[in-house]
Amino acid sequence: MKAAFYSGVSGLVAYQEALNTIGNNVANVNTIGYKAQTTSFQDLLYTDMYVNTPENPLTGNGVKAVAVGISTGQAALIRTDRELDFAINGDGWFAVERDGSIQYTRNGSFSVGMDGYMAALVTSDGAYVLDSSGQRIYCDSSAVKEEFAPSVLCERLGVFEFANPEGLEPASAASYVPTAISGAATSTWGGSGKIISGFLEQSGVELTDELSRMIAAQRAYQISARLIQVADENEQTINGLGK
Repeated sequence: MKAAFYSGVSGLVAYQEALNTIGNNVANVNTIGYKAQTTSFQDLLYTDMYVNTPENPLTGNGVKAVAVGISTGQAALIRTDRELDFAINGDGWFAVERDGSIQYTRNGSFSVGMDGYMAALVTSDGAYVLDSSGQRIYCDSSAVKEEFAPSVLCERLGVFEFANPEGLEPASAASYVPTAISGAATSTWGGSGKIISGFLEQSGVELTDELSRMIAAQRAYQISARLIQVADENEQTINGLGK
C-alpha cells in the first residue's frame, strides 16, 4: 500500500504546482507582453512489478512537475498611438538591462530617463533598453525628439531570438532570462521580427484555455486525494484483520 500513498502524495504536490501556475497566468491576463506558463509532468518513482519475467518490468508510482515553460506564440497587438510604444510582429525579444543582468521581454512600453546629462531609453520600471549590440540607447538630452523619434528607434532597438524560446525562465511579470534549455540570445537585426511603433503586444493568456487546464488539474488533485483516503482505509482494514 505504500505505493498508493506515494502516488497520491506526489500527485497532490504536482497538481498543486500546476494550479499555482494557472493562477499566475490568470492574474497576468492584462499584463502587457506576458507569456503564459505551462507545466510538464513525468513519472516520479519506478519499482519492480514482481512478476516472473526475465525483463524485470517496472511500474511507475507517482508524478512530478518537472518543468515550467512558456508559450511563445504571437499575442494580439493593441494600438496605442504612443510614440514610445513598440511591438514585435513575429519572432524576437527586446533586451533590457535590469540590476546588472540582461533580460528579454515582449513589453515595448518605453519612456525617456535621464542618466547624468544624457537621455536614455528605459522601461516603466527604469531598466535600460538595449540596441542590437547589447548597448544602452542614449542620446543628448537636447535632441530627444529627433534621436528618439519612432522611425529612428525602430532601427536602433535590438531584437533577439533563441533556439528554444519556450525554455526561457521568468524573471518578473513580463521579463525572461536565458537558460541552458533556451540557448543563448542571438541578435536578429533585419530578421523575421518586425518592430511596429504605436502598438503593444497584449498578454498571451487565453482565459478559456486556462479554465480548461484548471478543471483538469483540480480533477487530478481530487483523484490523488481520494487515492490517499482509499489507501488509508485499506490499511485500517488490513490492520483490523489480525484483531
